[in-house]
Amino acid sequence: MTNASKNNALICPTDSQLCCQAGYLPVPLRCVPAESLAGLEIYLSSKEGYSLYSAISLDFGPRDSQRLLDSGVDFVYVSVRDHQVYYRTIERTIDTLISDPNIKEEKKSEILYATTIELSNQLLAAPPGKDEVKRAASLVQATVQLIIKDKRAFGRLYEVFNHDFYTATHLVNVCGLTISLAQKMGLVDADILQRIGTGGLLHDIGKIFVPSEILNSPEKLTPEEFEIIKTHVDRGRQHLETVMDLPPEMLAVVAEHHERMDGSGYPKGLKHDQISPLGRLSGIVDSFDAMTSVRPYRSSTFTIEDALQQIEDETPLKFDVEIVHAFAMLIENAVQVNYDEDTKNSRPSAGFQLGSIDPTRPKHTQYYFRMPVVVRRVKKIRDKLNLGSEEKVIFHKISCVGLGFLSPLPFDLDQNILISALKLEAIGLNKLLAVVTRCRNHDDGWYTVDAQFHQAQSQDLISKIKEVAVVREISPLLKRR
Repeated sequence: MTNASKNNALICPTDSQLCCQAGYLPVPLRCVPAESLAGLEIYLSSKEGYSLYSAISLDFGPRDSQRLLDSGVDFVYVSVRDHQVYYRTIERTIDTLISDPNIKEEKKSEILYATTIELSNQLLAAPPGKDEVKRAASLVQATVQLIIKDKRAFGRLYEVFNHDFYTATHLVNVCGLTISLAQKMGLVDADILQRIGTGGLLHDIGKIFVPSEILNSPEKLTPEEFEIIKTHVDRGRQHLETVMDLPPEMLAVVAEHHERMDGSGYPKGLKHDQISPLGRLSGIVDSFDAMTSVRPYRSSTFTIEDALQQIEDETPLKFDVEIVHAFAMLIENAVQVNYDEDTKNSRPSAGFQLGSIDPTRPKHTQYYFRMPVVVRRVKKIRDKLNLGSEEKVIFHKISCVGLGFLSPLPFDLDQNILISALKLEAIGLNKLLAVVTRCRNHDDGWYTVDAQFHQAQSQDLISKIKEVAVVREISPLLKRR
């Protein structure tokens, strides 16, 4: 058997192997009140997959929870279809989860990040009121607690960052980065860090007031359109001031993250010391996350190293020298932490790359890139497999357990798909078979889709794909400066 046929035999199971597993979300039994799970289907996880423990018609209660804990089960799972109930439950119990010594720090980071993403999507659905801002501050407080008590926490958070640059993702990334960079610059007061982080989480909230056709335009903006984009800073600040008294730390992040040292920024064109230290800090963070994020309409994406180099090239003209130096060290250390932990085979950890968290699964490096591919939906009709028509999508991330792509059309959960591309065929890989675990709509007309392989793929195979497509990887990447 040739290497190519071996690869295809591995990736494309027979009809009898075609599985139909949905994405699942972890529920830490020690932290979540059992009553909050009543009315949901509850699943258990094992190496063989997920099995139904409690049907939707049955009430899951404290006795069930204690019985499982006594049996050594710390986590149960719910379907991603119940994500709204799930995330609200996690949100209400996040302080207990973060302080629980029985939950691994990696899993705390994964759950906290995903929960904050969900809240950010809600914040962007309509101008947030006082209650929504309080919810945001609560999750930021949990992030601060995590970062303060564990020096490796930011590295773990950075590892689970998504990089699709949809506004909700960007808000959460900027939040985590601003907290960690502020701490590295010497700010240690938890309340101050919370206010800074809340500013990061809400810094682009004014984009709600920008027409989506301008915000998500695939074309270069006209001068008139760019002027409209620039209004998001003042519009966001003005809205938040109607909701609450903005602390100075929060105000600096929201109002000054687009100001630049040479006065070329907006909305006020501030220069040098006219920009607060937190305004300078948030400007660096905001620029970095924008550079390293994949967008459907972009022809290329910065690597981490190239983004840092670009920022350094514009220093001191646009960015603060001292803060840029600290930021470069922060990112390099975060990547190095992930590399160090990935090389410890005795430290298995869940991966939240693809819409599911499985404690039996080892940690896998994610590679981010962009590659046009063709997807075909697989359907089973009268015991026969049928392939749908070819659909063009943008393949943008992969790990040993799954992949992600950007699509102009939605995909159903549990939908089996075949992925092919000329670049993949060039390395002897005709198609990849996976099942959709998550599909999220965005107001620019695109969908982010995550899918899980039917069988975990070898690192050798992923490396071959990386050779023809990779733009960035989470760990290891950076050369030591």
